[in-house]
Amino acid sequence: MADQRRHRGERGGPPGRFGGLPRALIAAAVAAVLASAARADPPKPDTSGWTCKLCPFHTGASATVQGGVLVAEGANASSGRYSGVAHNGPYALFDATGRWRTKQGLYGSFNVARAGLPSRRARVSAGKEGLYALRLTYQGQPLRDDDTTQTPYRSAGESRLLLPPGWVTSNSTAGMTALEDSLEPVRIESDRRVVTLSGKYFTSGVWTLFGSFRHSEQTGTDVTGASFLTEAVQLPEPIDYVTNDLRGGALWADSGASVRIVYEDSRFDDQLDQLLFQNPYLPIAPSAAEGLLALPPGNDLQQVSVSGEVGLPFWSGVVTYLASDGRLAADGSFAPGAALAASPVRLAGSLAGDIDLTHYALALALRPARRLDMRGRATYDGRDDHNRTYALPYIVTDSLLAGTYVTPRYGEDRTRLEGSANYRLLHWVRAGVGGDYTHTHYSPGQVLTSLSELGAWGYGTVTPLPTLSLTVKAGSSRRDASAFDAAVLPAGENPLLRAYDYAPRDREFVTLRGTWMATASLSWSLEGSSAVDAYRLSQLGLRESREHELSSTLAWAPHRSWSVYLDSSYQHLEALQSGLGTVGAAVWQEREGEYFWTLGAGGEYAIRTRWHLKVDYLRSYSRSDTQLLPSGLVQWFPEDRTGLDTLKIVAVYRWSPLLTLRLRYQRSRYGTSDWALGGVYPNTIPTLLALGAAPYRYDLDLVGISFVYRLGQ
Repeated sequence: MADQRRHRGERGGPPGRFGGLPRALIAAAVAAVLASAARADPPKPDTSGWTCKLCPFHTGASATVQGGVLVAEGANASSGRYSGVAHNGPYALFDATGRWRTKQGLYGSFNVARAGLPSRRARVSAGKEGLYALRLTYQGQPLRDDDTTQTPYRSAGESRLLLPPGWVTSNSTAGMTALEDSLEPVRIESDRRVVTLSGKYFTSGVWTLFGSFRHSEQTGTDVTGASFLTEAVQLPEPIDYVTNDLRGGALWADSGASVRIVYEDSRFDDQLDQLLFQNPYLPIAPSAAEGLLALPPGNDLQQVSVSGEVGLPFWSGVVTYLASDGRLAADGSFAPGAALAASPVRLAGSLAGDIDLTHYALALALRPARRLDMRGRATYDGRDDHNRTYALPYIVTDSLLAGTYVTPRYGEDRTRLEGSANYRLLHWVRAGVGGDYTHTHYSPGQVLTSLSELGAWGYGTVTPLPTLSLTVKAGSSRRDASAFDAAVLPAGENPLLRAYDYAPRDREFVTLRGTWMATASLSWSLEGSSAVDAYRLSQLGLRESREHELSSTLAWAPHRSWSVYLDSSYQHLEALQSGLGTVGAAVWQEREGEYFWTLGAGGEYAIRTRWHLKVDYLRSYSRSDTQLLPSGLVQWFPEDRTGLDTLKIVAVYRWSPLLTLRLRYQRSRYGTSDWALGGVYPNTIPTLLALGAAPYRYDLDLVGISFVYRLGQ
């Protein structure tokens, strides 16, 4: 770590006490604030007799309430993934909004949406104009991933999974004679609930104090995997997360400068440290009858930051700055290295994780000439790894001891420089150039010493007619890395395989965008792009990737009572990677292709005065294929296909100025042919005790009716 600090320069200050913020920057910010505070304020005019006849602020109270029912047919976890509409039957529809304001400046408002669904949200605000503001919010975030899964495991407390009594172990799922009768359904789903309280206090014309507290809880079940050498099992992993975020600070803002000082404290706590599970296979060793998985450890992030901007007296210049210093700590207990009763492993009682995080940014925007705009930005990110280095026993899938594993290092320093210039050559021609340079230096004990990337781009825009515009942008970048140190790789990792974000890479891209306003009511836009990445020095792993996109939108509104639109898009992704089965064998290649098509159409029609109709249709289709080329032969994996058709119709009838009827119908059909999931049941694969998840599919009908009633002014 001393070497790491030496090449960056000692920042000073003990770890975790925010000693990394530049003292000069803090002193300058404080001096600017004190100087402004000491400056005599000019006398304020007497506004007691002023009146405003056109002020937009409404006084009094008003509210809108919507209530009804939504009926679902064909719903499952796939259809209700984020909405929570995951089963058939009725759902209550309830939305409400309201606000009030007095002539003295007191105000309040509330908003409730989707109250009858797990994705419900609510907000309540109150305050006094120019003095203070308070807000309380609630957000429900459901995730319904799968309702087709089943498992023989039974929960014995929150952190242990047991097999049922009478379980028959075997080296193959076919020999687990009690498997079929032991299966019970398990839903892979979770619910996240977020409550946030925030407030502002305006102490004077230039000072604002603010703060917020956010509490988040997530509970449910996820999917995880484990193995015993060549035998694997999928497990229902319990989720029980709690996150608390505290944020507070002050803002000083004058006509030519601003300073914001913020303190943040974020604490994540996983209520479970580990998951124990019984081995459903014949144990390789008597001590391997039970497996162990460590769950995400709790951590605490504390950070202080100073940011703001300063206006320059020349060239319409503006300087923005940001400096932050934080500490990420994890003090959770270690999970035992393995459940090997014959060879117990002794580990430290606490991880004592400690990482300092530093971020500096300085940006400049100038307009030295009427037709010329220039921008530049410099950023620095530092990550000082103060974690202890542990030499841990390396245990192969809870079965066999296999040497020692040294915990890796994560320290790095990253500097990024960006710049651009835009110039208007003629009133209908505009051009620009830009570039960026990024350099990353890694602390000792990592596979690389440094990584650098240099990129440049240019664009041109022509507007020969006020209704026609064309833009072309192209650029390239090159990433180079230092020598690869295979000696620090974990045991068993291939030294010829480099992660895609470490490997040297050449990138080229080009984009084209055009817009045409044919008439006052007809518009058309077209956009296309192409990008190629080449990993020129990689022997194994990702070698090349390509991406091509094309999209278009046509909109027509010939009359104020109706309008229509049509849009479509196409995307093609392709990747080439190489692999090696055994040392000395021939290198094989795999080419993967993914294709996406979408088509959307719709419109709105105001039928006379009371009726309003809106229709939207979406058709989306995707296909992916994998081509394997081992030793010159060509083998094709089965294709994966996905299709989505959705039709939405909403009709609104204005019964009276205060009462509105809303009718809704939605028809959605979604299907996948994922060969990796289709037909794979718990006993399908001899060495995999699976959860038996089916490919995502649904055929959904939604019918809703609701009334909207307006109260007050």
